[in-house]
Amino acid sequence: MTTNVPAPTFGPTGFVAPAESAILAGRQADFNQAFGGNLNPALNTSQGQLEQSDTAIIGDANNQFLTLANGVDPAFAAGRMQDAIGRIYFIERNPALPSVLQIACNGNVNVVIPATSALIQDDAGNIYVCSATVTIPAGGSVTTSFSCLTSGPISIPATNGVTIYQAIPGWDSVTCSSGVIGQNVETRAEFEYRRQQSVALNAQGSLPSVQGAVFDVPGVLDAYTTENPTNALSGASFTGSISTTTLTVSAVASGTIAVGQTVVGAGVAQGTLITALGSGTGGTGTYAVGISQTVGSGSLVSAVGGVQLLPNSLYVGVSGGQAQAVGQAIWSKKSPGCNYNGNTSVTVQDPGPAGFPYQPPYPQYTVTFQTLTNTTVLFSISMQNNANVPSNAVALVQAAVLQSFTGADNGPRARVGSWLFASRYYANIAALGPWALIFGIQIGVGTANANAVLMQVNQEPVCAASNISVTFT
Repeated sequence: MTTNVPAPTFGPTGFVAPAESAILAGRQADFNQAFGGNLNPALNTSQGQLEQSDTAIIGDANNQFLTLANGVDPAFAAGRMQDAIGRIYFIERNPALPSVLQIACNGNVNVVIPATSALIQDDAGNIYVCSATVTIPAGGSVTTSFSCLTSGPISIPATNGVTIYQAIPGWDSVTCSSGVIGQNVETRAEFEYRRQQSVALNAQGSLPSVQGAVFDVPGVLDAYTTENPTNALSGASFTGSISTTTLTVSAVASGTIAVGQTVVGAGVAQGTLITALGSGTGGTGTYAVGISQTVGSGSLVSAVGGVQLLPNSLYVGVSGGQAQAVGQAIWSKKSPGCNYNGNTSVTVQDPGPAGFPYQPPYPQYTVTFQTLTNTTVLFSISMQNNANVPSNAVALVQAAVLQSFTGADNGPRARVGSWLFASRYYANIAALGPWALIFGIQIGVGTANANAVLMQVNQEPVCAASNISVTFT
């Protein structure tokens, strides 16, 4: 048996399927030969319909095999095939997790707040259930965790943005002290990013090995790892002011000012970078900054990533995960003797090397890391108001932005220490339909007034629909 349909090929780029136009031409030639020639090639004939059906069947088979072939490449794998690649590295896709609130429960002494049945509600109507049974002590208040019944990145409500949903006698009121935003099921892009980080898990002492171990901790949403290998505090502390794009330094308390450092201080715009030297060469004098602004004279700090690091120290910034597990992961990979930076400290125990365990009591060490500060990113989106704009257009645009922000569109998600570009969000909004005509998108922290914003290495970017302003004009 022979056919005029071109066969797929395997080359330097892998499996290559013929174009469906070539498949159709081949089936037309096959039919023409089978019926002795001079067959009408029109596609609206009976033979034309059969030729098109055969083309669709062959094309679909090629597409299915191409999907399978791509699935063995981590750069293209998705779904079940990506899960299988992850298992080679002993990692699993992170499931959806609920937002968890720290709630102060106020009421009468000895009133029991039971787990799984004590319920509260936020102003948006989301229901949260108590995670552990607690008893209100003397003083009339106890703080415990409440998990949202709906998994996913639900914003943390305001302090007074929660109320008791199911009354318990003696339980009078609730207030929200803090919380951790939940997550959706890990996307293809996020899972591949974490798999890449996990490759360094078997290493020891390097920054990638520390970061890989931290990302392997259940519940960790984001992490940033860097170091200061010098015997001096990184960056600089100084007195300075900014006029348009000129930073004037009048006195330096410590350190050296350098190009590439981020300037941080009261009134300084998010992501203000030192872009060039002026009369200053590390000390007093003038420097060029990348954002035009006016800041009066005051105490400022400049450092790579916006955070000064202690001498000979390791910096790990983490969002999510259980603090003890994060500390243990850092200690398991960091080099002996180095110092730490951050706002969270835990005590870890050393059971001894494998095969030669210590006897209790085990040596104990304090590990310090930075719990990233949730930093709200704002959007201001201006769009054309035309006759085809649907009634729920604002909600649709907000949802599209959040998809891109969290990486749910399979693009890169907003991460700690990274640049966030307004241009990242155009495509997903435009994909809503021909009515979605964009005049412009502005982004920022504090104010949405820039084309891009740089997050510091101690900031975890977060965003909710209420942070996305959409106007149609």
